[in-house]
Amino acid sequence: MWRRPAGLRGKGEAVPHACRYDCAPVGKRLTRSHWFAPGGQRQHTDLCMIPTWDRGRMGTMQVSLRAALAAAMVMTLVGLPTATFAQRHRATADFARYDTSLREVLPDADTFRFVDTGTPHYRGYRTDATGNETLVGFGFFTVDFAPKVRGYKGEIWMLIGMDPGGTLTNISIVYHNEPFGYFSIDLPTFVEQFRGKSVLDRLTVGDDIDAVSRATITNNSAVRAIRDSARRMAREFLAERFSAQ
Repeated sequence: MWRRPAGLRGKGEAVPHACRYDCAPVGKRLTRSHWFAPGGQRQHTDLCMIPTWDRGRMGTMQVSLRAALAAAMVMTLVGLPTATFAQRHRATADFARYDTSLREVLPDADTFRFVDTGTPHYRGYRTDATGNETLVGFGFFTVDFAPKVRGYKGEIWMLIGMDPGGTLTNISIVYHNEPFGYFSIDLPTFVEQFRGKSVLDRLTVGDDIDAVSRATITNNSAVRAIRDSARRMAREFLAERFSAQ
């Protein structure tokens, strides 16, 4: 909103019944304005300034443009558009960190193997005394299975553990930019309620999943990402078992 500068009226002048401001902001420079009042016309210079919101918008656009160009250059150099989250981090130092998360979501596994398919994931195995391995579950990132699911502040990355029967074993919050506090999805009570749930369950907020207070958008997005990712994993790798039910 344009504001008439203080001191515009002369001594003894009444408030004008009509006024007009002709401003043409250019960049961040001040512009000239003409004020027309009944019974006369006075010219005032430098009466109008670019509104605060306009400056902020231009600054944000410039920063966003630079960030977009930089991101495009980086992705071109390292080939990120063709790599999934799991693929990228397997070859980095961060893999050790996610290896710990894998052991959290698949506690019965002692060995993990990365499966590079159309939907990359990890398979956890348990080795018995004779050296035989048994598949105990799958570990997969929601960002690879449901990349379009976003929270209130941006993407939410979670690592899901699921056994061969389609039951969720555990969930680890890998990254998010949502608010922290007693209403955060980082609270243990949020992920704990998914343990033992089947991909055949509704997995819906307000039904079999309790909402996190004051985090409606974040809560719904996180639950949707978990549900969609787990069901997609089940369709692709457990389809035969569930089609018989």
